[in-house]
Amino acid sequence: MELSIRKKDLERGLARTHAVADRKSSMPILSNILLSSDEGRLRFAATDLYLSVTASTEAQVSGSGTIALSAKTLFEIAKNLPDGEVQLQAVDSHAAQIRAGKARFKIPGMPGQDFPPLPDPDDAEFASLPAEELGRLIALTQYSMSTDETRPHLAGALLEGDGKNVRMVTTDGHRLSKAEFKLGDGAPMLNFQMLVPHKGVIELRRMIEEAKSEQGKGDDGPSQVEIATAGGNAFFRRADVLLSVKLADAVFPPYDKVIPGSHQRRLIIGRIPLLEALKRIRLVANDKSGSVRFQVEPGTLRLTSENPDVGEGSEELDIDYAGEPVEIGFNARYLIDCLNAVTEDEVALELGGNLDPGVVKPDGPTDFIGVVMPMRI
Repeated sequence: MELSIRKKDLERGLARTHAVADRKSSMPILSNILLSSDEGRLRFAATDLYLSVTASTEAQVSGSGTIALSAKTLFEIAKNLPDGEVQLQAVDSHAAQIRAGKARFKIPGMPGQDFPPLPDPDDAEFASLPAEELGRLIALTQYSMSTDETRPHLAGALLEGDGKNVRMVTTDGHRLSKAEFKLGDGAPMLNFQMLVPHKGVIELRRMIEEAKSEQGKGDDGPSQVEIATAGGNAFFRRADVLLSVKLADAVFPPYDKVIPGSHQRRLIIGRIPLLEALKRIRLVANDKSGSVRFQVEPGTLRLTSENPDVGEGSEELDIDYAGEPVEIGFNARYLIDCLNAVTEDEVALELGGNLDPGVVKPDGPTDFIGVVMPMRI
């Protein structure tokens, strides 16, 4: 392998892939990025056997080949090289020489053929989704996704399309969030369902944020993310980046049964005032439970919490409400996370009895629902 590549292209390809490399694996090859050069392009690939990312960029290739190099070392070197052309050459014993300006590096590598094969979408049929809308679904629901990998049915996001809408649902057993968007007129009728593990959701969000960043710099590149499934994997493709994720072999909980179908009480309140009040009252809440008491009366919401070891606190907020009083307890952090996810100025808090789940929605027409289970007070 011997090639010349612009420093910014090398850094960009490594930035897209290096985070997936598994530095803690018992298989040393997985801490590497596979570099493959051929016909005027350099291809980057990384995997942890569950998640894989490939990317490619233009390069002046004078010798094709493959080599696996430390993801961390290579990325750190690339970031700190001087601007301009970078010369990369594989030398004896699977090492690589890197030259840029007057800087010279030689780093050890591994044979490219030792790198595990990556999932291939083969002839899978890809469908396009708006990158901005898909990113919005993740931003609205990621907070309630479990990170406990021993519970695969919860440690991920349900992404599904019913022909008219695309939605994402997550839950950790204590709270649930659901967001969706309507497919535009003339869009293909997408019917699919996939349970994407936590790490896959994070990498998908990274891909989408990169697309937004490029458009912010004046790049009019693709604003779509293509999706497909094949061989137990989900594939997400944008421009020259392909993300493959091994789908969870588990059944997501029946979320429609968790979302209350009706409510007895509905109060309207400013999102920021409620968010800031919860942050203050949480300071004296029990560290383990985080419980805050909600006392709802016509026109007023009173938040209180007490902890014998810390103290007690209370705060009153004006609300738009004229119904029956109710007292109910919630974990403050769960509500804070939900309020941080939405962006509207006002939210509706829908309540039943003191042991019924609470529902948070932006006030007005909305395609988001946040559900928080109550706590005994």
